[in-house]
Formats: sequence, structure tokens, C-alpha cells
Amino acid sequence: MRKIVLASLAMLLLVCFGPRASAQEEIQAIINKAVKAHGGAEKLNKLKCVQSKSKGKLELLGGVDFTQEVSAKYSGKFKEVLEMEIMGNKVKVTTAFDGTKGWISANGTLMDANDKILEELKEASYGMKVARLANILNDKSLHLSALGQSKVEGRPAVGVKIASEGHRDIDLYFDKESGLLVKVEGRKHDFQTMQEVTEERIITEYQEVDGQKTAKKVLVNRDGKKFMEVEVTEAKFLDDIDDSEFKKP
Repeated sequence: MRKIVLASLAMLLLVCFGPRASAQEEIQAIINKAVKAHGGAEKLNKLKCVQSKSKGKLELLGGVDFTQEVSAKYSGKFKEVLEMEIMGNKVKVTTAFDGTKGWISANGTLMDANDKILEELKEASYGMKVARLANILNDKSLHLSALGQSKVEGRPAVGVKIASEGHRDIDLYFDKESGLLVKVEGRKHDFQTMQEVTEERIITEYQEVDGQKTAKKVLVNRDGKKFMEVEVTEAKFLDDIDDSEFKKP
């Protein structure tokens, strides 16, 4: 009888703790491989700021070409300048988040971000921190769970779900062979339809900048339909960007 009880207890411990430990080891292996693929922990941990220039096309009104300039601090501050031409009219939209407040300027008309827009800016700031990959294994505010195997653009991938109180879940998918981040998926608010949508940001091509792998071409889908394509034409990592860059004029 005693042997039966001990055997049952051993099985119970195996069921309760064995798979969980295995899942955590799997997640650690995925993230560690990704960190190495993107340039290594030492380089990623040193990242402070980034500036980039991009061009792309929005799937609106038959297709709208745009250019984009982004300045961002990995601490959570960013500014985006978007320029496009719609029905013969040039449009310039600047959006910024200083870590607490947000503002928008559309062709010179300046306004504070309302509650809904501010929520999206905060989520974008959070997503930037997560996608950076540095220290997410050690961040106690994040809960990581395995999503299993999948395919992204026809290639085998493995996924990890990132959950944190007060934020929407973010699903990260990594190329199974290279370890590179190939898709970021989450819920977004679409200001055209005023509805929540599932957004996929699929990195279709990488480039190397200062010994680190960073996105060059990105395809954005919303609810399974192409929303935008972006190509990064210039990117550079900086030690600092003055906080005045993100302040409301």
C-alpha cells in the first residue's frame, strides 16, 4: 500500500510540475535563441534609442503611398512623422508620446490625444519594449506562455504569448530555424471602423545595423486583410534623443 501511495504521489508531482517546467524551458530556449539571432544580449541591452526612415503604401482609397520618420526611446517615448498625398492633397501627421501624454499635429493643427488614442499610444510603447526582446525573461511584470508551432509566410515558426496586467496580450512568433522574430500579433483599435481588429506585423526581410538584425520590410494585416506595407530605408541606433523631441510644441 505504501508503495502504491508513493507511486501515486510521484505521478501527481510529475503531472503538476513536469510539463510546466518543460514549457518554461522551451520558452527560455526560444527567447534565448531569438536574442542571439538579433545580435546578442550585450548589444540588445545597450540599445537606448533608434531613428528610422521608411516608405510604404496604405491599402486605402486604392492605395496611398507614404513616407515615415520615427524617433524612439526604448524607455517608451516615441514620435512619428507621416507624410502622404490623398486625392491631390498633401497630408502631414505627427504623432508623439512622451511616456505619459500624447499629442497629434495634422497639417499644423495641434491637439492632445484623447483617451482612446492615448490608450493606443501606451500600447504601442509597451509593444516596443516587448519586441525589443532584451530582459523579457527577467521582467517579473510579464507572463510568458508557449503558443506551440505555427507557420509564418510558409515557414515553420514557434510562438510565445506575452501577458501583463493592464496591457493587451502580444503574441510573438519566431522563425524556427533562424530564431528571428517574424510576426507580432495583437489586438488594435481601428480608427476608421472604430472597432477592435487583430493586427499582424509580419517581418518579411531583415537588415543588419551596427551588428544587429532589424526589420527592413514589414507587412501589416488587419483581420486577415492587407492593411499596409513598409520598407525601412534608413535606421540608426543612438545613445540618446533629447526629451524635447517628444514634448508637445
